Amino acid sequence: MNNTKRIYDMTDSELRAYKRKLRRQREQRKKLISITAALLLMVVCICSYRGITSKASDNAPVAYKYYTDTVVKGGETLLTIADRYIDYDQYKSKQAYIDEVCCINNLYDASEIRAGQRIVVPYYSTEFVR
Repeated sequence: MNNTKRIYDMTDSELRAYKRKLRRQREQRKKLISITAALLLMVVCICSYRGITSKASDNAPVAYKYYTDTVVKGGETLLTIADRYIDYDQYKSKQAYIDEVCCINNLYDASEIRAGQRIVVPYYSTEFVR
């Protein structure tokens, strides 16, 4: 037989203790369900965010960096050359692009270029060239 007492066989103090025990169990179950639901919601949010950001980056075309040489024409400056080749998605400003061109060509000053001089300039393209 079952060793536990039935509710109608309990004394008043045993019945109150039993009801308190049941109430604590219900409260613990509610807490566990709340915590589980919160964790599940966090996981869903994180997965959704990652899915959205990965889709956004998948749609963006990949830009490959290349270098080409160009001959400086009469009256040209690094500013006008930058206008031809700069990609503002890759450079914060024209000055950042010019600084890179100067570094590549060992120029200490942007005004050092002369007509007829060959310089190497970077540019970006979405086409992959082997």
